Amino acid sequence: MAADTPARGTGERFQRQRAKTRSDLLTSARRVLAAKGYYRTKIADIAHDAGVAVGTFYLYYPTKEALFVELVENTAHLLRGELESARAATSEPRLRARAALETFFRFAHAHRELFRIVFGHGATFHDIIKRNQQLFATDIAANLADGMQARSFRPNNPEVVAQAFIGLSLQVVSWWLEREDVAVDTVIEAVLDFVFHGIEHAPGSAS
Repeated sequence: MAADTPARGTGERFQRQRAKTRSDLLTSARRVLAAKGYYRTKIADIAHDAGVAVGTFYLYYPTKEALFVELVENTAHLLRGELESARAATSEPRLRARAALETFFRFAHAHRELFRIVFGHGATFHDIIKRNQQLFATDIAANLADGMQARSFRPNNPEVVAQAFIGLSLQVVSWWLEREDVAVDTVIEAVLDFVFHGIEHAPGSAS
């Protein structure tokens, strides 16, 4: 058994190095993307930033697109984690809905270039968007159902409203990504006001 130890140790070091190189490529891709955009980013740019040869890049990813697909998947996973943390901070349905919306838009603001790729290459990332959209919709519908039961929200179909919630958020963020002149706080407040108050002017309220 002892004779196997050096080989096993070498194998573990090799796997750690592979994991580090993959992580470095993803980090570099995010950094180069933010500076140059998707179309102007070349595989050589990513490899250079990661400190590896172009040939090494191809040991991990067959194409630039394959790397970005993984980058998008990882980012979606990170977003889910942040949304879960935001929702876990309170059990009150209205506060949870507000926290989720604010978290989504601040996350989009922090990862603006990556979101531009996702929304600008819809066919490429359609499956990723659809899969994660359904996960988000399930969580939103559950919170809506709790809120309706607690009379925090008006009675309605939670699944339908959840889809409307997501559709609104995705459309607004897609538009906003190209509007550098609109602050993230402005977007958050406008969407929150619309979600919770609609567009109808309440009778008797001040104009």
